[in-house]
Amino acid sequence: MNNMPEVSIIVPVYNEEQYLEECLESIRCQSLQDIEVICVDDGSTDGSLAIIKRFMQKDSRFRVIQKSNSGYGSSMNQGMDAAQGKYIGIVESDDWILPEMMQTLYECAEMNEVDFIKADFYRFVHQSDGTVRRIYNHLTGENQYYNRVLYPSDEVQTFRFIMNIWSGIYRTDFIRRNQIRFHETPGASFQDNGFWFQTFALAKRAYFLKTPLYMNRRDNPLSSVNNKEKVYASCREYDFIRNWIENNLQGQKRYLYLCAEGRIRNYLFTIERIGDAFKPDFYQKFQEDYLKLRECGEVAETLLSEGWKPRIRRILDNPKNACQKDMAFKSRYLNLIGAYQDIIIYGAGKCARKVYERLHFIGERNRVAYFAVTKMEKNPTTLYDIPVVEVASLSEEFKEQALVIPAVQERFLEEVIQNIQNHGFCHYTEDRIFFEEIEND
Repeated sequence: MNNMPEVSIIVPVYNEEQYLEECLESIRCQSLQDIEVICVDDGSTDGSLAIIKRFMQKDSRFRVIQKSNSGYGSSMNQGMDAAQGKYIGIVESDDWILPEMMQTLYECAEMNEVDFIKADFYRFVHQSDGTVRRIYNHLTGENQYYNRVLYPSDEVQTFRFIMNIWSGIYRTDFIRRNQIRFHETPGASFQDNGFWFQTFALAKRAYFLKTPLYMNRRDNPLSSVNNKEKVYASCREYDFIRNWIENNLQGQKRYLYLCAEGRIRNYLFTIERIGDAFKPDFYQKFQEDYLKLRECGEVAETLLSEGWKPRIRRILDNPKNACQKDMAFKSRYLNLIGAYQDIIIYGAGKCARKVYERLHFIGERNRVAYFAVTKMEKNPTTLYDIPVVEVASLSEEFKEQALVIPAVQERFLEEVIQNIQNHGFCHYTEDRIFFEEIEND
């Protein structure tokens, strides 16, 4: 290996023995050989450190930084400080990567001389039959942003791409020259947001690759996105971002607008993620913080997503009432879909999209295994990157275990239910809750 590896891959680790071996093996098997792998063990109390040491014994490219438990941001900063590679990559310890990931990103980054490059990715969950269902996540739905060099600050739509820090690599001298750091708060979560914002705000040359290379796990019960008690972490992280803008970008309005938009997006996500006991207080926090942003002139309200505006209005008008109504609707949704691990949406048109969006609204879109139709004919082969299949082609397991939601207009419902029954599905619903409107929605 050269004195300077092509890529330093940082793996922050805290009690991930269940998934860590799969993660590290996927890194060890990268087609790009000239890498170093820096595992930062944040005081794990399980067998994670022993797994890391086994990889170190059989592969000299692996090394470990051991430290007392001080949080994700501290782990990432120590990992970046230790990196010797031309580029820095990040792999979360419960995820894994495709064999060609680092080579593809490295070669494209070198060819285009970029500060960072990111690619699309898969989110995945394990199904009841042991198979893995993966869902393709595009960074953006707009093709014009892919496969070319761009300057993010001149094309601010890029700040609305799916937020992640791990589907790409970053030029090390870009990180160090700009003193890009993670927010260090012990016990906090979502500290990737600050790093992400800094890289987008400071990069002069960025590249987005339209191919999925990273596998992001969504069935780890210990991950931050599944922690219902991490209530105010996103609030603190966006306070950190705003302070960074004031101190490093002289409080430029465009970045304050983008920070406020990111805060609102994260607050709406937090509402769906946290436990019901915390929601009334967080709705109140949403109202208070939004009104502060408005008073400071930091919300570009005309540019906010149209899909957000009805909900924001309801929260601003009466956070307590908005919380009660949202919780009542979500409870009805969850009672309907119950414990079914897999959901089949019968349909692929406007009604099917509405059902999917409501499942997304309550944080359950990963349960959707298929969109099913009677005949393919003019139907798309995928919808939201989920396969669209003929209902007759689905396996007996799905017929026995999955919940089917008919997503068709009322006049076709009886015919579709008859078809569901004829194909031997055991579980389906005739409830039309997914087509009801939340008041003022």
